[in-house]
Amino acid sequence: MLTKAFLSPAEIEERIAQEAASDKDRKLTPEQIEAIYSNGTNILVSASAGSGKTFVMVERILDMIGRGVGIDQLFISTFTVKAAGELKERLEKRLTKHLGQAKTDEERAFLSDQIAKIGTADIGTMDAFTQKLVNQYGYLLGVSPTFRIMTDLAEQTLMKNEVYADLFNDYMQGKDAQLFQKLVRNFTGHSKTSKAFRDLVYDIYSFSQATADPEKWLRQNLLKGQIEAKPEQAKNELLDSLKDGLLADFLAFLRDHLGIAQREFAKAKYLNNVSDAIILLEGSLINDQTDMEDLLKQLLTLSGGTGLTNMTRPKDEELKAYKEAYNKTKNEFVAQLREVDTQLTVLEVLAKHNDDILPMLELLQSFVLDFSDQYLQAKIQENTFEFSDIAHFAIRILEENPEVAVSYRDRYHEVMVDEYQDNSHTQERMLELLSNGHNRFMVGDIKQSIYRFRQADPQIFNDKFQLFLENPDAGKLILLKENFRSQSEVLDATNGVFSHLMDQEIGDILYDKTHMLVAGSQKQKEPHPENETEVLIYNSDESSTSEDEEGPDQAISSGEISLVIKEIIKLHEQGVRFEDITLLAPNRNTYLDLMVSFEEHGIPLVPDEYKSSYLESLEVMIMLDTLRAINNPLNDYALVALLRSPMFNFNEDDLTRIAVQADKGQFYDKLLAAHTKSGLHPEVVMQGLDAKLTLFTETLADWRDYSKCHSIYDLIWKIYNDRFYYDYVGGLPRAEQRQANLYALALRANAYEKTGFKGLSRFIGMIDKIIASGNDLEEVTDLVPKNAVSLMTIHKSKGLEFKYVFVLQMNRKFIGHSKDGLSGKYIINREKGLGIKYLADLKDQINTNLPKLNVVLETLTFQENRREERRASISEEMRLLYVAMTRAEKKLYLVGKGSKETLTQKYGTDVENNRLPVALRDQIATYQDWIMALDTAFMRKDLKFTVRFVEDEELTPEAIGQVEVKAAVDADDLSNNRQTEDIKRALTVLESVEKLNQLYAPAIDLPSVRTPSQLKAFYEPVMDTEGVDIMDKKEEVQLLETTTTFELPDFGQKTKVTGAAVGSATHELMQRLILSDKVTLQDLTQALSRVSADDQVKARVQLEKLLGFFDTELGKLILANRGKLRREAPFAMLAEDPASKEDFVVRGIIDGYLLLEDRIVLFDYKTDRFTHPSELKERYKGQMSLYAKALSQAYQIDKIDKYLILLGGKDLEVVEV
Repeated sequence: MLTKAFLSPAEIEERIAQEAASDKDRKLTPEQIEAIYSNGTNILVSASAGSGKTFVMVERILDMIGRGVGIDQLFISTFTVKAAGELKERLEKRLTKHLGQAKTDEERAFLSDQIAKIGTADIGTMDAFTQKLVNQYGYLLGVSPTFRIMTDLAEQTLMKNEVYADLFNDYMQGKDAQLFQKLVRNFTGHSKTSKAFRDLVYDIYSFSQATADPEKWLRQNLLKGQIEAKPEQAKNELLDSLKDGLLADFLAFLRDHLGIAQREFAKAKYLNNVSDAIILLEGSLINDQTDMEDLLKQLLTLSGGTGLTNMTRPKDEELKAYKEAYNKTKNEFVAQLREVDTQLTVLEVLAKHNDDILPMLELLQSFVLDFSDQYLQAKIQENTFEFSDIAHFAIRILEENPEVAVSYRDRYHEVMVDEYQDNSHTQERMLELLSNGHNRFMVGDIKQSIYRFRQADPQIFNDKFQLFLENPDAGKLILLKENFRSQSEVLDATNGVFSHLMDQEIGDILYDKTHMLVAGSQKQKEPHPENETEVLIYNSDESSTSEDEEGPDQAISSGEISLVIKEIIKLHEQGVRFEDITLLAPNRNTYLDLMVSFEEHGIPLVPDEYKSSYLESLEVMIMLDTLRAINNPLNDYALVALLRSPMFNFNEDDLTRIAVQADKGQFYDKLLAAHTKSGLHPEVVMQGLDAKLTLFTETLADWRDYSKCHSIYDLIWKIYNDRFYYDYVGGLPRAEQRQANLYALALRANAYEKTGFKGLSRFIGMIDKIIASGNDLEEVTDLVPKNAVSLMTIHKSKGLEFKYVFVLQMNRKFIGHSKDGLSGKYIINREKGLGIKYLADLKDQINTNLPKLNVVLETLTFQENRREERRASISEEMRLLYVAMTRAEKKLYLVGKGSKETLTQKYGTDVENNRLPVALRDQIATYQDWIMALDTAFMRKDLKFTVRFVEDEELTPEAIGQVEVKAAVDADDLSNNRQTEDIKRALTVLESVEKLNQLYAPAIDLPSVRTPSQLKAFYEPVMDTEGVDIMDKKEEVQLLETTTTFELPDFGQKTKVTGAAVGSATHELMQRLILSDKVTLQDLTQALSRVSADDQVKARVQLEKLLGFFDTELGKLILANRGKLRREAPFAMLAEDPASKEDFVVRGIIDGYLLLEDRIVLFDYKTDRFTHPSELKERYKGQMSLYAKALSQAYQIDKIDKYLILLGGKDLEVVEV
């Protein structure tokens, strides 16, 4: 056995000096040397972006092995399976190299042994390790070693829902049924189902699972905040703080004003009230016995209306400015007083209801504890568990069995963890149990902690950081800040932004000289002014974003996409390869828009594991409908989709002949009647159709019989083979991808049946649920070009580096600031537990004839949790921006959208401690606003970036340009090609495919029907979705849920009015409006009363604008030719899919058109919000062209005038398209 002593602190210092004196090109930094060789204590390495932390980890492991520590004596936890694989690969390479240089047989034997053990060493995720541990020792808890991990979300939901439904029914009929109904009603409001309550239970359960001991947390912390909440005390504290704070400031302000005002505005009436307020305040603030509530009421009475407002009209400009400044500040004070008054009222009501809230929440606590227990029992029965269960079993095994814990502690020389900033409390507890207390090595960077949504808690890292910083005996803190990735332009921009933005308050760490990035090599420091970081903002008035579009999921604008494409083409012309460029998006919502635009400009773009979920690809959708029809032929939608598919080739004429066989009933019955000639019109079933019907009915019967005694996997392959469907899609464009999608469906079915669930019906139900939730675990990797721009989320980019980086959608609103952010009915916090909004009945406190007076009150815990959650959310957003900005090696582009006028005047020049004031950073809602606030406050000083607003005129097709992509290989030149034989073989295969294509030409050429949602991918956005023919409407998918319903009273809460609802109502009104020579407001009001929408929606319909429309040229033309007017006209036509060049049927509804002698005048109403009509004109150009084409084909008239009637701007606009 090899044994070499570890280095002493003096020897480490010597190494540092030797390295500094060496003439190496790239020297190790003193901190890297310390991180590699320090020993004997817990070590925390805070490693900034690009500082070589993986290199340090590998070198440290190799050094320990070189000193005789076996690889099986190390516990190494990585954040992902991929990271573990890469680490093992690096270690194997390096150890193999060392083996070749080994000098003794003993050393060679030892190194060979280590290489052999890499595969089984404890290098991997904590999930993988805990599984191994529970496999070995689970019997101590009665857990069978043959357990299965339940990774399928749909399977988890099924099991959860069954447990929940039984428990819910028990509680509804139990001894506390009345209190339980009140509890449920508190969260479901006016909803008729208990879904909101179920969501709450699942959320609390999931939250508890991320703690080291879920049951302990549920018992000790869930109600902690509510138990400790003392509204009465909070009220007294608020009143006490008034005296020295707000009221003292108000008094000083009024005194200052009175001195000047008595001179300048001598006879003004309001001065009497100012004097009274001063006397009132002076007397009250001196007297300790003052009733502060009473004082507040008196002040608000005095300042009510214009009580303290200076209404004089001075001619002198200075006095005028002084008067306005006074009124403004006075109004701010009064607003604060009103706010305090409201808070006092809420606290008073809470104090009265506090005793009602706790028993209700205690019942919730017992419900969640029972649910946790019963859900676990259900999993034990099936011997299938979630990752969190296994982690908790592992903790219990080590805590309850000291001999097992000791065996692990004795085994490990060191317990190492990578990405420590993303640790959860469960993982932290495991690391504590495996360590002997002084052999932990932790590497991470709190500035890159971005996984709170996975229950990571950056505070774990922070606490260690502070502890080791203040107490070196507790452990050693090493800071790696040299960056070996990026050019100085990128580093300077990053430092400039975060040194003025990130601190302990927001960001969780003080970004000072300790954390600033430093270029690690001379080469990085060489200046490249052309690579200075650019902030590119598409100049567009922000009011053009409707409220519905705002928030974390808002779409990317075409302007932003265009300016990115323009910059990329510019880089490409300078010789930059596409593969060196990466786009970072906040989420995947933008992918489709980006892909379509990039394709139009000839730029190859590859998204990370592109979520073109194979379940929604056309070929798989046809297969799913086939399975639905086999499962239940009475499903008309699925049956017709199968008939129309290339497998059976029924056209619209065939379907019509089948449909007339009966006046009513299911389509399947009509089909059987047509087949047996027993329908109403057997004469229309011709010989060709008869043959098709025979083939179809026999095949379907065969498949249905087969499905009863075979697996779904076998059934799917039988369908592929019986109708040559797999081969058929192999002859279409993007054949490999299509076949991969079909193969993935078969594998999905196979995986599903392995989970123990059986049955076609259940499989289809699960797939429907997955499609509805947009959540699938298995995607098919697209076949991708090599030299392409890459597109990924910021989360996905962590740990990677790219030469040129575009950070997109800098104007996206943070989650905490969006409408859905923190506006729910509860917020959970690790320390304080659950904070809720309480539905209080104030009937006894307020004189009213109403049977009930329900008011929603935010409890104190809810308010505290919201403050903390909001701050934590903003801090995480800040760290996410840090991750995005530190990915670039050469140049960084920050791309957003907004109004130049607003953004350049929005922020002031206030600065605190060389940073933006905390209050400002706290309220800012987008990255772009942070950047612009910095730009204003620091006026480019220390900020190494330039801001450029890009105008529409700079983004014309001519200005953007186009990319000519050359083929990498000349297709015709096959001489001297080693693959000639392979190519010949491939051509033979292609020939046989061609023959098949000719044989099945009718099936291949037949147009398929497209719904607008499928079309959207190609013509975003093409058309409205109302009135699509019934054959295109997806049936309502019955979710795989056990929903227990009970009637709840309506508490009169307002439903959210969406832009889409207002748009639908407007369309319906214009359809119902009776036209005459002159349209009046009364006509419009009558038409509105006939519209089938909620009153709230109707209230948002702008009748004045609609009335104004009839005064425009187009409006007058319509009234004059109202006999020739067609409204809400359905249409269907053939169109070509630009991607596959296949024909398909487009169906839609045209708002209206005039059929004149020489032309058609087509018009469409749009209620989208806009500032410049050109935005909507561009957006709907494709849709209007489709409508025009349909009308032109139908009436054989070439001249079509196209108009958009825009109702969403400040004024009504009619624009010609």
